Amino acid sequence: MFENQQLDALPQHQQIVYKSLADKALLHAQLNWLLFYIPLMVVLAVICFFNQAFAAFAQTPLLIALPIILVISLAYNVVSIRLKGIAIREHDIAYRKGVIWQQVTILPFSRVQHTEIHRGPLERKMGLASLRLYSAGGMSADLNISGLSHDDCKNIRQFIQKYIERGQAVNNASTQTDDHPLAPGESLNG
Repeated sequence: MFENQQLDALPQHQQIVYKSLADKALLHAQLNWLLFYIPLMVVLAVICFFNQAFAAFAQTPLLIALPIILVISLAYNVVSIRLKGIAIREHDIAYRKGVIWQQVTILPFSRVQHTEIHRGPLERKMGLASLRLYSAGGMSADLNISGLSHDDCKNIRQFIQKYIERGQAVNNASTQTDDHPLAPGESLNG
């Protein structure tokens, strides 16, 4: 019999205790930004060197704007990494991110189709990894958590796989009992 009880008090997601990202997550984020800005600055310097008209027009704004943008980006990374967090609970994973627009994503393990651990060259050097969780029917990751230690990624992945295996075992057991209905005149007691 289906029942649909009304809830008087809803569970609060604000009560979730989040674990910070890995210690080197901030350094990784800062290096990624620098790996973007340094080549950009070199390209602009080369353009200014070979194109005197562009240099005369853009040199002062570039000398002022680029360092300011770089400092703001690096400061933003500090705040962003400190606000990110992950919580592994009994039946789901919660991920919090965002500085101005904060987002909390809660993904039940029962919806996870498969997981991936991604490690770029910089992440490998720093012992970091990104965990990607996919649910059924999606081509892109439903949850992508970067800045975790490689060991944390492997442990979370193993926990989720065991959870999924337990769920499949329960489903298989209930399917097997459903596949063998009682014959006419047969009782549960034998």
